[in-house]
Amino acid sequence: MRRLLLTALLTVTMLAVSLPHAQAAAPGWITTCGYSHSNNDDPIVFPGMSGVTHLHDFAGARTTDAFSTHESLRAGATSCAMPDDFSAYWVPALYEDGQRRLPAATDKNSLFYYRRVAIANTGTVTKIPDGLKMVIGNAKAASPSENPQLGTDIIFKCGPGSSTDLPSPPTDCSSHGGIMSTSIRFPNCWNGFQLDSPNHRDHMSYPVNNRCPASHPVNIPRVEGFWRYNVGTGPIGTISFSSGPWYTIHQDFFNAWDPTGLQRFMDACINGLKDCGANPTSAS
Repeated sequence: MRRLLLTALLTVTMLAVSLPHAQAAAPGWITTCGYSHSNNDDPIVFPGMSGVTHLHDFAGARTTDAFSTHESLRAGATSCAMPDDFSAYWVPALYEDGQRRLPAATDKNSLFYYRRVAIANTGTVTKIPDGLKMVIGNAKAASPSENPQLGTDIIFKCGPGSSTDLPSPPTDCSSHGGIMSTSIRFPNCWNGFQLDSPNHRDHMSYPVNNRCPASHPVNIPRVEGFWRYNVGTGPIGTISFSSGPWYTIHQDFFNAWDPTGLQRFMDACINGLKDCGANPTSAS
């Protein structure tokens, strides 16, 4: 009997080590932001050109338009629960069988995870530079293979965010309250001198072998966005975006955090090796 108990205990321990949910969350925090507005602007890809792109849904800064700068974003209001977060987050508008579905399926709408990854605990993660711009995904993809991060850094899933990661839209989310989520994980290695690049990607890199490469040596927090849509409790229709078929999914990020506030949470959470949870109210 004792041997059986020891064997069972060892099995449970080994399972706990191997399962992702048994691991502690990485140091950082989550900021939740309500849906703000929609327009046909993109201040990263088409700055200063109003109404020239496909329809976007915005969270975070409430004033985001074609003419936005990080200073103008901070001068306005924010839909984020953390009052220092004036960043602009946006995705193409989503449709189910041609009908608009806003990213407003829950009271938290969208979540943005800021995490410490790909750096030793003795290393210091650098604050996201003021005005940094990033785009992830391929809005012009003609097939899933032309958006190669599908299933890895770009995923679909049922429910608010804890179910199975999928490389394409699910067919039924009735067991998860009719909620479908998308998640897009931005790179967290910066080249250290550009706030943007011609394709809005080359100034950033994902870690290589769990470390930032020499070409992009500055480790910043990883930003991962979750967008939640109500697609109903029956079979899900054809999912598409204003940019085209489902495989044209992409997301933009324009950093406009209050620099002092962001540094406080960098010190306390990211570099303090602490999971500060959702919408921490202080950096203590």
